[in-house]
Amino acid sequence: MKILNPLYDWSLKYLLDNNELAKKFLSSLLQMKIIHLETRSIELPYLKEGKRFVSRFDFKAIIETQDKITKEVLLEVQKYRYPDPINRFRTYLGENYKKEETYKDSEGNTRNESLPLIALYILGYCPAEFDRPYIIVKNDIYDGVDGTKLNINSPTIDLLTHSAYFITATPPPTYKWRGSQQEAIIRLFQQKLRKEQSNITYELEEEPQDPLVKEISSYLNRGTQEEEIIKQLDAEEEYYESIIELEAALEQSKKREEEAKKREEEAKKREEEAKKKLAQKMKKYGESIEDIMRETGLSKEEIEKL
Repeated sequence: MKILNPLYDWSLKYLLDNNELAKKFLSSLLQMKIIHLETRSIELPYLKEGKRFVSRFDFKAIIETQDKITKEVLLEVQKYRYPDPINRFRTYLGENYKKEETYKDSEGNTRNESLPLIALYILGYCPAEFDRPYIIVKNDIYDGVDGTKLNINSPTIDLLTHSAYFITATPPPTYKWRGSQQEAIIRLFQQKLRKEQSNITYELEEEPQDPLVKEISSYLNRGTQEEEIIKQLDAEEEYYESIIELEAALEQSKKREEEAKKREEEAKKREEEAKKKLAQKMKKYGESIEDIMRETGLSKEEIEKL
């Protein structure tokens, strides 16, 4: 079965635009029940000419915690196919921390309020320190004196910290897959090496057994018949390839400039050394300071130190 590769911006957007399937997809990866999911903003920034940016999908969600408590949160999904997106991730997080949601309270009054933040990072590369494709970072609360873990429900802490989920499409080759639903979802994201043939769509090696992964795959399969999506994906692939080529050319240009600067500095150093050697010889033969200065261009202080 051929499916859209969700590692591409437009494929992931196609998946997340299906609200019911998006709730199931995100509920699985975040390991929490999402009761309601509302798109706040979608940014497919590869359209910004000349630079690579992080893809970003922001949602307002109502989740049910393990304690069966429902609460509203901001859910931020950021995706990046290549290394070094940290500063971009931090920029977007800062923006979301400043956001306030408008709602009406039980008395009908309009109020503005910040919401707790949950971040999901989808990486097309594997950070050097990762030895697995799926990592969760949760906020635990501890007594600062004796280190005891505390069970505190604190809106203050919720609003000033956040949970984070990381998935990578390229785990280490030594990683042994354990057959979880989350792993099966992650394996749908297929990175390609540079110079390899485009994989905006690809054939699944085997039919998914997990019901949710099967549902996601079937939906991504239908997307391969959507002419407009395929056009967008082709444009996205061409864009990324052109950006990679541009960055490579800029890197080469920078390298050449650095090499030219180094050669210039070395030539200048050799010239200075030659002047000093000439000045030393002229001093040895009793030439005046003025004549040496005129001949070598060295200052009086430089000549006197020789």
